[in-house]
Amino acid sequence: MRGKLFVSVRNIVSTVMKRKKKAVIPLETLCDYLKHTPFDQYLTPVTLSEFASCFDEVVKSRPGKEIALDPHKVYVVCQGEVDLSTSYPEVEGKVEAKGFLCRKRRGDIINVTQTERDVKRRMTVKIGKVIDVAEDIITTGSGEADIVLVSSTMKSLNDFTAVHPDLAAPIEAICISSIEDRLLTISFLKGVPRSKLNVLAAMCRYEAFDSNQVVFSENSIGTKLYLVLSGTAQVVAKDKMSSSRDVESSSRPTSSYKRAIEKSIVLQRSFECGGNQKPLLSSAGEVTIAELTTGSFFGETALVFDIGRTCSVKTSEKSLFLTIDRTDFRNFLRICHTIEATLTTSIKKRMVSKLSSLGIPFLTGIPEEMLTSLATSVSIQEVPMDHVIFRQEDVGDAFYIIVHGSVRVETNHNEENNLGTLGPGQYFGEMSILFSDEHTRNATVVVSSDKTILLSIDKDSFQRIFVSSNNPVLAAEFELRVLKHSANLKHVLAHPLGVTSFRDFLEKEHAGENIDFWSAAEDFSSCTCESVRMEKAKSMWLLFCADYADRQVNLPHSMSAKLDEYINIKNQCDPDIFDAARKEIFKLMERDNFARYKNSTEFSDFMSRLGILMLRV
Repeated sequence: MRGKLFVSVRNIVSTVMKRKKKAVIPLETLCDYLKHTPFDQYLTPVTLSEFASCFDEVVKSRPGKEIALDPHKVYVVCQGEVDLSTSYPEVEGKVEAKGFLCRKRRGDIINVTQTERDVKRRMTVKIGKVIDVAEDIITTGSGEADIVLVSSTMKSLNDFTAVHPDLAAPIEAICISSIEDRLLTISFLKGVPRSKLNVLAAMCRYEAFDSNQVVFSENSIGTKLYLVLSGTAQVVAKDKMSSSRDVESSSRPTSSYKRAIEKSIVLQRSFECGGNQKPLLSSAGEVTIAELTTGSFFGETALVFDIGRTCSVKTSEKSLFLTIDRTDFRNFLRICHTIEATLTTSIKKRMVSKLSSLGIPFLTGIPEEMLTSLATSVSIQEVPMDHVIFRQEDVGDAFYIIVHGSVRVETNHNEENNLGTLGPGQYFGEMSILFSDEHTRNATVVVSSDKTILLSIDKDSFQRIFVSSNNPVLAAEFELRVLKHSANLKHVLAHPLGVTSFRDFLEKEHAGENIDFWSAAEDFSSCTCESVRMEKAKSMWLLFCADYADRQVNLPHSMSAKLDEYINIKNQCDPDIFDAARKEIFKLMERDNFARYKNSTEFSDFMSRLGILMLRV
C-alpha cells in the first residue's frame, strides 16, 4: 500500500508538557495506523507488529487547540487533522502575523528532532524592512474530529533497527536525516536561506511506492514536485507512432523523419524531469524518456502550471520520494517570494536547453551563450483553449515556441480556413518580426488544446538574439520559410536537417555517393592542418574519384586526372583542391535529382520538421 506523508516540524516547547496517564491503543489498531505511513512499504506483517510496539504513547487533542510536541519523539497522525503555521511579516514589514502553511492528516509523520537546532529563529525589523522572518512552526488541531497521535522515542526506533539492520536505512531516512540538506540538491532552492528552507522542510512529505507502481500517469493533473531519496523510477510517454507503423503498407515505408518528429515531440514531455537523468531507449507502445535515481527531482512544472502531466512515472523498485504539494508551496512563497522568480527562470532555462538538445528546428546550431541569453529573454505564457494569440493583419510584436499543447493556424485567404496545427517544439510568428519596420501577421493563431504553454520572445530580443547572430543555420531556415517550395538546393543543404533529408532521398535513387562527396569536400575546405588535409585528400580520392572506387562520383575525366596528379604525384593538397569537383557534383545533384526531391515525402517531411505550413505567420 502506498505510504502517505512525511513532515519535519520545528516547534518551540516553552512549557513543560503536562503528563497524563498513558492511553493504551491495541496493537492491532496501531498496526492499522502504521499501514497508512511510508514505513509500511518496508515492513512485513511480523516486523510491522514489532515496529508498532515502539509507538507506546498517545497524544490526544481537540480542534483549535495548540499541540506541544516533544522534540525527541516521532509522531504519527492517526485521527483528525493538524495544521502547521508560521510567522511572516505584514506588507509594511512591521507586524508579525501567522500564516497557514499546510495540513497534516491520517498517516502523516511529524518529526521535531530533525529541525530542533533551528527553533530559536526570530524576526528582525530594521528601518521598516524585514531582514528575516521568525519561521517557528506552530502545530494546532484542525478539522472537526478529535486529534489522535501516537509517538515513539528515537531510542525505541534505534533498538528496533539494531534487531532489523536491513530496515535501518529507510527508517533513518524518514526519522533522522535532514530534509533541508535534501532540498538543497534541487537547483532552484540552492539560494534559499536555511532559515526559510526549514519552513519548507516542515511542509514536505514522504511517499513510498512499491516496485512497478505508477507514481502519476500521463495527462493526470500535476500537483506535486518529487525528489528521489531511494530507489529508481522511469519516465515514460506514449509512443503514438507504434500504432501507425503497424497499419502501414510495406510498400509505403515509414519515413525516418516522421519517426524523428514523433520521437522528438514525445521526448519534449520530459520537461517535468529535473536533476540527474539517464536517457533510455524506445520500446513497444511507449518511449522511456529517462531513468531517475537518488537525487533526481521531477514534476516541478506542477508548482507553476495547472496542466496535465506530460508523461508518466513508474517505479522500477521500492522507492521513497520527498514531495512538495503545489498548494503548500504557494503558501511558502508568502514568506519567501523570491523563490518564484528563481523557479520560473530555472524552468525556462531547462525548457530552452531541452529544445536545443533534442535538435528542435530553429534552435539547432545555436551556441551556448545564445541559449543563455534566450532563456533570460523569453517569457512563459499559459493560454487556454480557443484563446487567440494574434489575428491576421495584427502588427507582429513577438515570436513563439510551443512547449506544451498545440495551436491552430487559420487564414481568411484560404478556402478551408484551417491551414494546420503546430505542436511542441514548433514555432510561429517569426516572419512578422524579422524586419525592423512594421510587418503584419499573415494568419490567425488560436490555441487548439485544453491548455498550451508558450515561450514568447519580444521583437527587440528576437532581433538581438537571432537576426544579428550571423548563424548560417538560422539564415537558411529563414530563407526556407520565405521561399518554401521555391527553395533551391543551396538553401536545403545549408541546414543540417536538409542535408540528412536529401541524403535519404538520394540513397533511394542510388545516388548517395554524390551528397557524401559534397559533404566531405565541404569539410575538407575548412581543414587547416596540412598533414591532416593530405590524409583526407588521399582517402577521398580512393573512396570517390579513383577508377573502381567504392563510391565513385561522376566527374569529367580531365577533372579526375588533375586531382590524381596533385594528390598522388605532386602530393599537393591546397584547401581548394576539391572546389571544382564539389561544384560539379552540386550541379549534377541540382540537375538530376533536386526537382524530384521537392516532390518527395522526404522534402515535405523536412519542411514539416521545421514547422513550415502553406502560409507562414
